[in-house]
This record gives sequence, C-alpha cells and structure tokens, in this order.
Amino acid sequence: GYMAKNMGLPIGKLCAGTNPNDITHRAIQTGKFHRADEMEQTLSEAINIQVPYNFERILYFLTGHDDALVRQWMTTMDTTAKLDIDSTWLDNLQRNFCSARITDEEMCQVMVRVKEGLGYFVDPHTAVAFAAADKLGYHPIQENAQRKPVVIFATASPCKFQEAVTVALGEEGWAEYENAAFPDRARELITKDEVQPTEYKWQEGCTLEEVQTSWKKNVIELVDSMGGV
Repeated sequence: GYMAKNMGLPIGKLCAGTNPNDITHRAIQTGKFHRADEMEQTLSEAINIQVPYNFERILYFLTGHDDALVRQWMTTMDTTAKLDIDSTWLDNLQRNFCSARITDEEMCQVMVRVKEGLGYFVDPHTAVAFAAADKLGYHPIQENAQRKPVVIFATASPCKFQEAVTVALGEEGWAEYENAAFPDRARELITKDEVQPTEYKWQEGCTLEEVQTSWKKNVIELVDSMGGV
C-alpha cells in the first residue's frame, strides 16, 4: 500500500490493525518501537509478531531512502530491543499511517458482524483489519453509519483457521462455511493422501557447490513429477 501511494495512487492514510502483539501500533502512536518481553498467544496467530521485519522497509521509504540512518536505527534496535523515533520522523509516520489494537474478543465480534451484515466469512486476520477500520472511524460494516471510503486487504482464507472461525461463529458457523463457502481447491486438497516431506541432506565429502547442484536437480525432478509449474 505504501509503495502504491508513493507511486501516485490517491490514498489517504494506511491503517494498520494489530492484535495484542502490538509493536507496530505502539510505534505509530508513540514512536516507541520497543520489542515486548513476551509474545501473547492469540487467535490471529499469523500476526503474533514481536518485531515486524517490514517496518524497516517503511522507515527506509519514510526517510527518503536514507539507508545509513535506517541502518543506524536498526543496529540500535538489534542491540537494545528498543528504538525511539524522534518527533520529526514520527510526524511523518503519523501523516501516512494510523493504527488500532484489536483483542481476540473484538476480532470474534467482527467476524460475526461481517457474516451477519455482509454475508461474508473472513479469516481472523482480515477480521482484525475490519475491526481496526471500524475503530478508526471508517465503519465498513455498519449500514447506517457515515462511512468513509476504505479498502480492506483480505490476507487469507478462513479455511486455514478452523479454530478461530469456530470460536467466533460456533460449530454451526464452521459447518455453514464448510458447506457454502469452502474453496473447491482446498476441499480437493484435504481429500488427498498426505505426502511425506522431501528431505535435502548434506552429502558427506561433497563441496557446497556439489550439494547445491544435487539439491537443484532433485527440486526440478520433483516439480516435473507434479506436472511442472
């Protein structure tokens, strides 16, 4: 989104929704990019993140590609687990980004509201985005509210997150999803026999180049056996 905005797409603010592992939210709100002592387990497990690697990229473009400054910042972060963004750069960050922190309870409530209001099943991470947009005043679900234009990035399919969908919508909700909206390709996949993983082991007495050549050959043969790409 930020790349598209820099390329000229007429976007207002980019909104970041986080779960209780909220380092990105804290950085945008306060400038304190501080790693938490512990990571909290949540239902939106793919964003259980203590230090998001892509924040460094945002800082790079935010500073006008000042790689020396960003390298200095990230060295501080790596050494101390803390980076305090000064007011000049924080103002710039806040002109482009806003954020909201979403609990599991809020996420589950939104999954229900999206299903009931829009007839759409969302995965837990997309639900975090919906909830953040709602908390930030965009109101994408409420029909009678004064909506603001907003685009929500749906990050995954609910079929990968049975536990979260079941917690939010109940067993009946998951069964309805399986019957009405489960992706055909995913349904085909779960009926297939499980294939044992392919192991690539180091071959004693071989050089790194020889091992890499052997592994590459094995990968090509594996891909060809599945019909190519």
